[in-house]
Amino acid sequence: MAEQVGSRVKRSPVLWAALVALVLAAVIRLAGGITGTSELWPVAVGLVVVAVIVVIVSVMLDRSTRSLVRRVAEQRPGATVHLVVPATEMAETAARLGVDQRAVRPDGSKHAAVALLPDRVEIWGGTVREPLWSVPRPRGAGDLRVVLTRIGLSSMDALRIGADGVPDALVVRPVPVPVWRDLSRTRRQAAMEQLVRDLGDDPARVLVADG
Repeated sequence: MAEQVGSRVKRSPVLWAALVALVLAAVIRLAGGITGTSELWPVAVGLVVVAVIVVIVSVMLDRSTRSLVRRVAEQRPGATVHLVVPATEMAETAARLGVDQRAVRPDGSKHAAVALLPDRVEIWGGTVREPLWSVPRPRGAGDLRVVLTRIGLSSMDALRIGADGVPDALVVRPVPVPVWRDLSRTRRQAAMEQLVRDLGDDPARVLVADG
């Protein structure tokens, strides 16, 4: 059990941050006791509170995203499922199709999932028990490409899945699981490359921004 906990800490920068905050709090408390001052104690309490909040939010987000991926996998046995963040275009498409826009909220706070099937790629989100919509699986050059888009307040690379003539193309940024790995640029890039591979294409060819 101790080995499992140690391994989990090594893999998680969130847990490392929490542990560092707790150690700093303890050091500050000890220093205050030695010097006979109490001014630093509120700082120590603040560090502990921040650490606890970070850990709780991280755990809740990780559970919700894993639950989404697991639910989609159960509905689509045999399909490869990827966690993603929808781009701004997705909300516009959802509005046009009359599906729940909240499931593809483009502010960067909402995760969705894509299910890769032999003939199509489905987008899932929220608590729905069926896909929001789907597009034909990429078959040729141009059906899958990296584009610069807007997610939340940032402009970033995302994958556009769908031929030029497909009006309901999926524009998503793959997210590594567990989600705290999304803090790492290397992990984000690896998630992007893996989705391209799972769609049957070559990352070296696809992951070149337009323009």
